[in-house]
Amino acid sequence: MDARQAIRHGIPIYIAALVMRSSMMVMNPLLPVFKAQYHLSAFHVSFLSSLPILCFAGAGLLMPLVRRIGVTNRIIAAGLIVITFGVSIRMFGSLLLLFFSVIAVGIGIAILNFTLPVWIKEEVPENSGLLTSLYVTLMGIFAAVAIATAVPLSHLTSIGWRLSMVPWLILGLFSSIWWIKMNRNKVELAAAELTPHFHARFFHSLDAWAITLFFGFQSMLAYGIATWLPSILLSKGYSLNSAGYTVSATGLMGSLLGIFVPYLVVKIRKLRTLLVGAGILMSISFGALIFDHGWHLIIWLLLGSIGLAVTFQVSLLLTIFRGASAGETRSLSIMSQSIGYLMAMFAPGIVGATFDATHNWNDALIIPVVLGIVVAVVGSVAGREGTV
Repeated sequence: MDARQAIRHGIPIYIAALVMRSSMMVMNPLLPVFKAQYHLSAFHVSFLSSLPILCFAGAGLLMPLVRRIGVTNRIIAAGLIVITFGVSIRMFGSLLLLFFSVIAVGIGIAILNFTLPVWIKEEVPENSGLLTSLYVTLMGIFAAVAIATAVPLSHLTSIGWRLSMVPWLILGLFSSIWWIKMNRNKVELAAAELTPHFHARFFHSLDAWAITLFFGFQSMLAYGIATWLPSILLSKGYSLNSAGYTVSATGLMGSLLGIFVPYLVVKIRKLRTLLVGAGILMSISFGALIFDHGWHLIIWLLLGSIGLAVTFQVSLLLTIFRGASAGETRSLSIMSQSIGYLMAMFAPGIVGATFDATHNWNDALIIPVVLGIVVAVVGSVAGREGTV
């Protein structure tokens, strides 16, 4: 299968990617609105924003039950239905349903996080880099659109923030119906290639732990810096609006520029070099935020965003490249993402606690600088060739 055929063959996961991050990220700009409307404390707001990451980490425990749904296609359809259900119940406006919706969306996304690499391993293993880059980029694009449109949509009508959910509810319904219809029209393959058990031997494998820790540290860096970037830019003289647009624009540009790198790496198989370089790039770019100011920060944020896009994409590719079969890819995905997202949960708190202790964002920025170096070191092991 050539590249063009692979791109066409990957249409199903592109459709799934439309709602994966957008259904979660649309909440972030609206957190101050929820805080005021429901009289939430800062702790409750922080807990609400961290719930999806907790779901990502804990959903691995549900995968033995999810596996009973059937083949990979059915599991993906089920994940999309759960996400759509979660977005729909937000519309009712109850605080309890708001928290429940975040949990449902988080579980649905986690199911897709674990399963899309398996789908790629089954369907187009020879073009895994290309398809992974495309669907991850689509996730980034639609997440940026969700962030940029959430507040403007909430001001358009009397229904307020509920209107911000409507586009993603429509996309969720479209994706779910599309996958259900596709599964009905497709002759199903036997699910024997995916063993129902988890490959516990990975817990004794240095390579498996390197892949897991790489996913964890790059996730810590991503969530740790993303949570506080607007506040950091405010301390550098940016207005609230300009800080939000800068973060959204550089994140989107980073994703678009990073799309080509994993595909090239698939051809030359130099993952270690790429991961070490990306880690050093992120360390330098976030370190530059400590010393620089003004419009120059956009350049450093763009470089950091490219590094984040590359490391996230390759962290997914590692489970595909280094799993000998679709079943092992599934187990590697569960191990790396469950432990990795559990690690990521603590990153925003660590960065925030550093600022609380020093009252200086420059001191807090030391954390992502160090994490960038750690990503480079662990990436030099995780990016080795060969199966686990």
